[in-house]
This record gives sequence, structure tokens and C-alpha cells, in this order.
Amino acid sequence: MSKSRLETLPTILEPAREVPVAREADVLVCGGGPAGIAAAFTAARAGAKVLLLERNAFLGGVWTAGALSIIIDAQEKTGLIRELLQRLEKRGATAPVMGNMHIYTIEAMKSLLDEMVEETGIDVQLYTQVVAVARDGDRITGVFTESKSGREFIRAKVVIDTTGDGDVGAQAGCGFEYGRESDGKVQPMTLYGRIGGYHGTEMLHIEPLLSIARKAGYEPSYERVTLIPQPGQPGVFMLMATHMYGSGLDVRNLTRAEFQARSEIRHLVELYKKHAGPDWKDVFLIDTGPCIGIREARRIRGRHYLTVEELQSGDSLPDGICHVRFLADIHHPDKKEGGGLTHVHFPSYDIPYGCLVARDADNLLMAGRCISGDHIAHASYRVTGDAVATGEAAGLAATLCVEQDILPPHVDVPQLQAKLLEMREACRG
Repeated sequence: MSKSRLETLPTILEPAREVPVAREADVLVCGGGPAGIAAAFTAARAGAKVLLLERNAFLGGVWTAGALSIIIDAQEKTGLIRELLQRLEKRGATAPVMGNMHIYTIEAMKSLLDEMVEETGIDVQLYTQVVAVARDGDRITGVFTESKSGREFIRAKVVIDTTGDGDVGAQAGCGFEYGRESDGKVQPMTLYGRIGGYHGTEMLHIEPLLSIARKAGYEPSYERVTLIPQPGQPGVFMLMATHMYGSGLDVRNLTRAEFQARSEIRHLVELYKKHAGPDWKDVFLIDTGPCIGIREARRIRGRHYLTVEELQSGDSLPDGICHVRFLADIHHPDKKEGGGLTHVHFPSYDIPYGCLVARDADNLLMAGRCISGDHIAHASYRVTGDAVATGEAAGLAATLCVEQDILPPHVDVPQLQAKLLEMREACRG
């Protein structure tokens, strides 16, 4: 096997230094995206002392920094996802589309999450990146962070990895998988653009946008070009039209993808303004998303490994903590093989609690798209409606661990399921 570029570079020894222990928490949640906010809010409401770390200047992850503007697999869920949708609806900032999806206004989502931080009383630290993990045997004792305040250490009883990319689990030395089993390639990334001045009112999905671009001599990198309205903002739409290939863990590839995707969005907006007819004559690009959205990175190995064969069997798993109704939506990892989408259908299923419990660190939980499963199963459960539900389960499990002085592998799953059901049915929306 050939070595990666990083493995062949020269190395330098970093000087040892003393690091201040800046914070302590019962439950430390690393990553403030959909899974992270769900874990933090749930743990805080259940009585835990929570600290939530986020590298951006605001919470929401792919919902806000990624400018996604769509929540998938939320239609029939209770709990926090229902609360969020109900509160956004009261602001005129959400609407259902295409069955199991909801669109929402990005700034309204950002504002709502800010309000809920104050309501729940969780401690949040923004502008903070986890850069290393400390262990004592099989347990994580805390994490090292970098921020404007320098390098600091945060102690924690239970840690939840909601980074999306599985950063904490990997830094803790946990086993993980990456990409499809045959060659390690991952689903492409997508950057969104926000346009104003569009005179249409409805969501446009693929046609006629793809045909217009092709007639003008341009082939979008993502063929399923979609225009998504922003509720309560007439003329404002999100443009989903980019597929950027390669690793979201390689900073050089991420840099290339950001430049390339922004260039493509600018070009497409000008193309549609010129060729797409009267609804587009006044269109302008407001902005592109703050950062590109990553679909797939590390999947940290858990006490249960969810496979596509399990999903296709339709068998019920007794320790389910999140019911999934979404198919496997695989954005093809290799443009040279044709790109596009592949859908794998199977019955609705439950994500087992064991997928959230790290195999190689006793007090580490995962939630969101970095939980334990194979490439195809991941293409189903990675969507944000299910990220929220796994975050709820991880946050509640972590609280039970603190209350009962136990570790995540020893949580009484029937008790967890009963408390989850009670919490979800008592939605605060």
C-alpha cells in the first residue's frame, strides 16, 4: 500500500509545554451542528452540567455554516426536531417540501439556536477547535483545544463527538472507517449559493435548470440542480448545484473545493440570468455559504456496526433509539464513474444505541454522521433529522452516566428508551 503525502513529509518535534486546565464539565459536547445542539440541549434539560464547543462563530453546523436550508427525515419525528420546526413555523421561517423534508430560513435557525442556548443554560464556547485528546487507559480524561485564548485543556466525565468528521474519536485513537469499502472514496461535498431577485415562487428541482445550463454549453458539477425558496423572504432562494470531490479531511483539498465551488456558483447565476428567461432577469448572487458542506468522513467504530444487510433484512433491533425513514442517498464518490446519485431502498429501521457507543473508549459517545455503520447505511442515517435524534439519545445517555456514575456501555437501554420516549412526547414547541 502506498503511503499518503503526509506520511512521506519530514517531521519536526513540537516542544512540550504546560497547558492550563481551563474548564470542567459533566458532559462535554464537541461540535455545535444538528447532533451537537441536540445532545447539549437534551443533557442540559435532563440536569447535566454541559459545555458545548464549536469552531465557528455560531451554532448550527451544516444548517447555518453549511447553508443547507433543508431538513431531511423530520416529518414524523417528535422531540427536539418537532420543537425546532414548530418554533421556526411561528416565525414564518419554515415550510414542508417533497414529503419528508422541510426548508427553513438560515438566519432564523441561527437566531433560534441562540435563544435556546439562553433558555437551557448550557455553557457554549465558540471559536474553539479540539486538537488532541487525553486518555487514562480506556477513558478519555478531557480534550485539548486551540482558540484565540491559546491552547487549553477541558476535563470531562463523558465526551460526545458531534464533530461530523469524527475528529474526537480519531484523536482519541479509536478505530474508524472512511469512505466506501472498495477504495475509501467518499461522497462529494456541496457548497450552496443564495440568490435574490428571482421572480418565481416555487422550488425548482433539476428541470429546467439542468437543461438551461446544458443548452448554454455548461455542465454543472452536480446534475440535480435545485432552487430552494427561503420562507418569508420573497425572491430569495438557495441554489444547490455543486459537487466537489475528494477528502473533506485534507485541508488542501478543502481549499481547492471552496474556490472551485464559489466560482461555479457565480458562473451559474450569471448564466441563468442571461439564458433562463424573465423570472431570472433581476437575479443577483447575495452570497455563498460560509463553508462547504461535507457529506461523509470518518465513521467511528462503535459497540454495534450497522450494515446495509441489517437494513435490508427489515429485522427489528431491540436497542433502537432513532427511527429512520430515509433511503440510502449515495452521491457517487467518483466523477469519472459517472457521478450522480444512487438510491438503495430498504424498510424503515431503528439505529441501535450501540452505534453511538465508541468501541475503543469507554466514556465516548458519538452522534450524527460519525456514528458506527457502513458506507451505505451512513448514506441513509447521515441526514440532519436523524442527526438530531441520535444527538438526543447521546445527550440523555451521557446524563444517565453522570447521574448513576456509570459508563456509556453500561447504560440501561430500556430505561434510556423510556426516558427518550417521554422526553420526545413532551415536546416544548
